[in-house]
Amino acid sequence: MRQTINISLLALSMCLSVIAQTKPQGNGRIEQELMRLEHDWSAAYLKHDVATVDRLLAEEYVGIDGRGIITNKAQEIEEAKPPRPETPKPAFTVLDETVTDMKIRLYGKVAVVTGRTTERIEFKGKESSIQYRRTTVWVKREGRWQCVSFHGSRIIEPPKQ
Repeated sequence: MRQTINISLLALSMCLSVIAQTKPQGNGRIEQELMRLEHDWSAAYLKHDVATVDRLLAEEYVGIDGRGIITNKAQEIEEAKPPRPETPKPAFTVLDETVTDMKIRLYGKVAVVTGRTTERIEFKGKESSIQYRRTTVWVKREGRWQCVSFHGSRIIEPPKQ
């Protein structure tokens, strides 16, 4: 009986240890670094800074945009490139982008960043604004954070009644 109780206490202790390790941890310095990386990624896309996009995205990166389109790292890099002078102007262009309302949850070497993006866009010659909620998953490898996953969901205002 005593041995059973000791084994049960040991198992409970191990479970609590695992739960404590997976609980979100706050760390202001790391949170600031991740927010900066989110802003760097946004700025790199707008400036056509392919080297920064390449550095920030992991090889296994998977993104899902607000339209449900899935992309990989190579496609994101291609999209970040400046348009060629001989190509016609695209129907859709992001003119500016702001990332706000970021919240960060840390799980050891994994971070989940949620936020809100507001884009000023041009679509078929007309400017407008769109917004979406975003979730980005970062993994720290060899001393640096890399994005492994992104998901954006458009914020659509409900119909007015």
